[in-house]
Amino acid sequence: MVNRVILIGNLTKDAESLPSGGKPMTRLRLATNTQWRDAEGNRQEETEYHAIVAFGRLAEVCALYCTRGRRVYIEGRLRTREYAGADGVRRYSTEVVAETVKLLQARRPGADEVGTEIDQTATPLAEAV
Repeated sequence: MVNRVILIGNLTKDAESLPSGGKPMTRLRLATNTQWRDAEGNRQEETEYHAIVAFGRLAEVCALYCTRGRRVYIEGRLRTREYAGADGVRRYSTEVVAETVKLLQARRPGADEVGTEIDQTATPLAEAV
């Protein structure tokens, strides 16, 4: 069985650090676009929004460098969670658990971060970014 997701898109908001029982957790929101031409030849565009979560050292580094508007490459796996909403109705949420995050755009012109990769094996911050 294969559960693999690869996304390239823009972050819609700054990374959000959350408590998760002692292990660092960061939530990211990513937008991806698809473009095509319809039967009449008109250009169409559709945007999909994705929920991304990262854990451990990856979460710590994402919290520092993943800011709104940055283009990122994310590789991971899908996870679906079930929870009860405030109204008591059972709801489901599908998210990507990130295993690799690559920053594809520098924060500012001339920055030396383009193509930086962050993954679960990164230890010191200086090596990760």
